[in-house]
Amino acid sequence: MQLLKLLVQGISVSTVAILGLGACTPPNNSQTTVPSTSAPTIATENTTAPTASAPATTTAQTAENQNIDDIADRVEDALDSDTTLKQFDLDADDRANAIVLTGRVQTVEQKALAEQLARQVAANVSITNEIVTQ
Repeated sequence: MQLLKLLVQGISVSTVAILGLGACTPPNNSQTTVPSTSAPTIATENTTAPTASAPATTTAQTAENQNIDDIADRVEDALDSDTTLKQFDLDADDRANAIVLTGRVQTVEQKALAEQLARQVAANVSITNEIVTQ
């Protein structure tokens, strides 16, 4: 009977040893890729590029951010710079947030040219043409 006990004990020890060695075998390097069934990872970082704190500057400015008196001065400078109109010494004044053209010219075409120049310089401002033709 003792012999049988020793035999069973030997088999048990051998079995444990074999199982232990099986767990220590090197891994199989040929792996098969299995598609993931989990949800895709979503980035939680802010990936938006930072914006500049200073506003962009441009050479052309709109009427909303300019003084109407400054706009009238620029219109008058444009009238004085035009070769056809400079001889008439036309005025551009600000009145109730509008530019008022005054003076005397010889033809209707000269009056229209003065208004056209004023509208180009002060595109977003109301223009009143009170120029008189002789």
